[in-house]
Parts: sequence; structure tokens; C-alpha cells
Amino acid sequence: MFRCAALSSMFVCGVTVFCAVAQSVELSGDPVDIGRYRQLFVDDTVIERMDNLKKVMNRPKKYPDNPVLVGDQPWEGEQLILYGAVIYDEDEKLFKMWYWCRRGGAYATSQDGIHWEKPEVGLIEFEGSKQNNLVPWGAMGMIHSPDDGDPGKRYKSIHGRRGAFSSDGLTFTYRPKSRDIPGDIISDNVIPFFYDESRRRYVAFPKVNRLSGGHLRRAVSVSFSNDFLTWTPVETILVPDERDDELARETIAAMPDHVEYDDGAQWHLAQFYGHCGFPYEGMYLGLLWVFDISGWGAPIWGEKDFARLPGIGGEDGLIYVQLTSSRDLVHWERVGDRRPFIPLGAAGSYDAGMIYTINRPIIVGDEIRIYYSGSECGHGHPNYWSTETDRFPQITQAIKQTSLHTAETINLATLRLDGWVSVDAGAEEGVLTSRPLRFEGRQLVLNVVAKGRASVEILDDAGTTIKGFRADDCDAFSGDAIRHVVRWRGSSDVSELTGKPVRLRFRLRDAKLYSFAIE
Repeated sequence: MFRCAALSSMFVCGVTVFCAVAQSVELSGDPVDIGRYRQLFVDDTVIERMDNLKKVMNRPKKYPDNPVLVGDQPWEGEQLILYGAVIYDEDEKLFKMWYWCRRGGAYATSQDGIHWEKPEVGLIEFEGSKQNNLVPWGAMGMIHSPDDGDPGKRYKSIHGRRGAFSSDGLTFTYRPKSRDIPGDIISDNVIPFFYDESRRRYVAFPKVNRLSGGHLRRAVSVSFSNDFLTWTPVETILVPDERDDELARETIAAMPDHVEYDDGAQWHLAQFYGHCGFPYEGMYLGLLWVFDISGWGAPIWGEKDFARLPGIGGEDGLIYVQLTSSRDLVHWERVGDRRPFIPLGAAGSYDAGMIYTINRPIIVGDEIRIYYSGSECGHGHPNYWSTETDRFPQITQAIKQTSLHTAETINLATLRLDGWVSVDAGAEEGVLTSRPLRFEGRQLVLNVVAKGRASVEILDDAGTTIKGFRADDCDAFSGDAIRHVVRWRGSSDVSELTGKPVRLRFRLRDAKLYSFAIE
């Protein structure tokens, strides 16, 4: 049985160390009200001081039997792109996927999220038959609202620039008051979105063009809606800068066998192809699609023209995923020193050229699942644009001259619950002291791996250890636990501290601390 939920609150694994703190600070400040949310270490909201510790961004593990879905039907071709969504339908006990293929949108289902079927939905004719899984529209994302009082609005998606509604997730209609998201949006098919449960509003991230470093570039904006019918004008939130260009040059130089067209360093610039933000335990995380351009790419838009570089369409280059975080959906931090969160695979592998993620990961048990499409080739490979062959016959000849294979598939990467960023200690003890916290609940719970040991003491607002919660009283933990209940001389009850400003002081040796909560 699966316990599955939206995230509210390549085979490769790796880590990126991005912060080490060891300095004196004053023990002061207004308490952080953590409620019953699990507290992460993606940003420094709950951290006041770290000694002999480091922050580590933990990359997801790529499922060893990737891909989980391939193009094996004549209407699909070899090009499956997860400009789409995966959800878990609690009522039907079924995973559902919407994706793009050569002939448009398509639909798949699964009992376990690993083994997928392509049901005959009988909606679109292909070569004289409707016995296929094609659907009228693909989807950039999907919201399932089973409790919506209007059965015709229980599935929601954005088609073009407007919200569309469906009773079954297969056929969609616009409502009379539905309006385009206002603003200078450059790509109708790159508008990831989600529902923000805590603020009861919908949030979209349209792709826009913005000037930076003398170049107009793909960038990210945000728009809000209370009803999925009308939206606020787009507001720019993420634009590539000089540091992104430096990393783009590093990436292209390190991966020359991953691209088909390399037109020189002047072309090696960064753009942001898309951004999939979502709520997670009282904050927001995001999966940023970083597009490092290598050259002009497929010859479909005319002669090379450096001045026309940004956002035109056919540039070649690599697309990988960075991790972002925010507390307000407008101001975003780049986690892990902007290093890849989901990196590209080795040259010639199923995800060597491009990675696009679903708009919102899901939780299955204690595992975070991030479904993504992976391409063996970069963005400018002629076959990537082969649907334009009728308008641009030169594509046919270009395909014959290319060296990279071009299959695109749908894949899976996984992460332990709350595993985005950890605070790590080596052989010598490290200490993390929290900012003043105010909480509800009766017991302190840790998500931790300790080959050595992990213990906690609790301090009052003045920084004095509270009697009964000293480090010497704590029953030190060794092992691997998603929900380790901390005890002091056998007791886990911290309810006497409810509502009072306190600090937690974590003492770690050869350990990784992912999160904590008061439950």
C-alpha cells in the first residue's frame, strides 16, 4: 500500500558542500514560530550558529532501472518529454502521468509509479484509429482537487496561458471568465504551476525574456491567482547573471562530447528554461532548469545571428536542474552554490543532454520522487525539432549529419524524506545552535543518520541549559532514522516548554542531520 502526497509541507548520487559556519553571534532575536512543521536546513532560518559542521546539498539517486517510460508506439516516436505531471489519485489508488510525445499530449497510469501502462482513451485519431493513449492537450502540470464541489473542476491545468478544467484529467475546457496570465510571456508551453495550500492560492512560473549582461535571456517570473481564472501580472524572480555564465562556460568546456554544436566561448551563456516551485514544510523549494548554451544549434530559424541569441528557440546546449528555496515566492536563493542538483548523465546515456522535471514532486512513504524526462542530446539537436520538418526541410539533411543519438525518455530520481540538505559532522564533534524557537507538541523528532552519535540539549532564551534537558541527560542516538524521538533519561516529553522561546543545541559526531520537528 502506498502513502502518497503532494509536497506541501542519475544512477548517480553525490553531495555538494555549500556552507560551513563557525563564528560567534549574539544569542538574541525574535523567536521563530515553527508550529508543527518539520524544519529543514536548506536556508538559515532556524540556524544561529554552527561549529565544526558543514551544510551539504544531497543529490537524488537516479533509479537504477531508468528509464521508466519509453516511446514504443508509432504515434510517440522516440521523443517523450515530461513537460507534464505525475500525481497519485488516492481514490483510485493509481499514479497518473501526463506527458508529450511526437503527436502531442499522452497519458499513462501505474499501480506503483515504476511500471507504467498506456491506456486506450479513445480521444484522438492516429492513422485511422483512436486506439491509443493520446489526449487533446498535453499538460505543463496538473492539479487534482477531488474535494472540489464542482465535478468539472477536479482537474486543473494551464493550456496556452489560461487555466483549464476537467472532470477526468483527459478532456479540458476553458471557463467563461478564464483569462490569459498577463505579461510578456515567451513560451505558452513552459508555465509550471502549483496550488499553495497554506495561502489558498495558485502560483505559476511563466518563462519570460529579460536583459542581463548585455544579452536578452530566458528568465523566470511568478503570477498568482485565487480562482485559477484570473491572474496577477507576471513579476520577474530569477534572471541569469555573470556567475551563471561562468558556470555555463565551465560546463560546456567539461562536456564537449555532450553537445552537437559548439560555436565558441562567446555563445557559452546561461539561460533559465523553466522553474518548478512547490511548497514544502512551511517554505518553498524549486527545481530550476538551467540552460547552458553552446551554439546556434538546429538550422531551422535561419542564419546564425549572435544578436538574436536569446529565447529564439533552436540554440544548442545542455539543460540540468538546480535546487532553489524561498520563504515568500518572490525572493529565491540558489542552493548548493548553484551546482547541479540533478546532474546530467555520462555522454551517450539516457539523460546526457537535457533534464526536465515534473512541476511538483510527490512523496511515496518516506521517499521523495522526482520524475523527469531525459534526453540523450542537447536542445539544438535537429531531431529535437523534427516536428518542424514540413516547414524546415533542411532539418532532414541536418539529422543525417549529426553524431548524437536522440532518444528522450521518462525517468525517476529519489531522495529520502527531507533529504534536500543536511548538516554534516565528521569524526570530531560539531555543534549547531538554533535561533530562539517557539513550538507546539510533546516530543522532539529527528531525521538523522549517525554512524557516530547525535544528541540534543535545550536552552532557554538567555542561552542557559534547561534542567532535565542537558547534553549529559540526552540518550545519544546511533543509527539511521527518519523519525527518531529524542529522550532525556528515558523521557521524551517536552510539553512543559510549549509556547516558550527556547534554543535547541544539536551535538553531532560522524552524522547527517536532515530535519527536526516538535510533534
